[in-house]
Amino acid sequence: MKRIWPVVFFAAVAALLLWGCSAPEPPRAPVRAEMKSAARLHDWALIFFQSWRENRRDEYLNLSRRHMASAVKSYFQLQLRIGHSYPDFYTIDRRRRTGCRFLDEIDRLAARFRVMLASTSTEGCVEG
Repeated sequence: MKRIWPVVFFAAVAALLLWGCSAPEPPRAPVRAEMKSAARLHDWALIFFQSWRENRRDEYLNLSRRHMASAVKSYFQLQLRIGHSYPDFYTIDRRRRTGCRFLDEIDRLAARFRVMLASTSTEGCVEG
């Protein structure tokens, strides 16, 4: 009887480990890595915007808007995922709101300079 208990115990532990390793949800990137990725998109948007200011070529404004919209969307999805309890929540929120204001600025400049934008999506910007 004493020999059976260790075998049963190890079998139960092995079964629990196998059950725990077969999680249906794929692993997500850490929050800091996602923040860095969104910040990179934000930086590229600023670079393309500066290029547009210097050259006034429509594709630069489109690229700037596309990158900033992607950054805002990433920040918004990250906020939804982590919730208010995460320490960087308000930093992410501030970056997202700044990105939304930047998108508004691009839209105004596109109308003023008659630039046709490929997309005017504001996903992640809260209206109100």
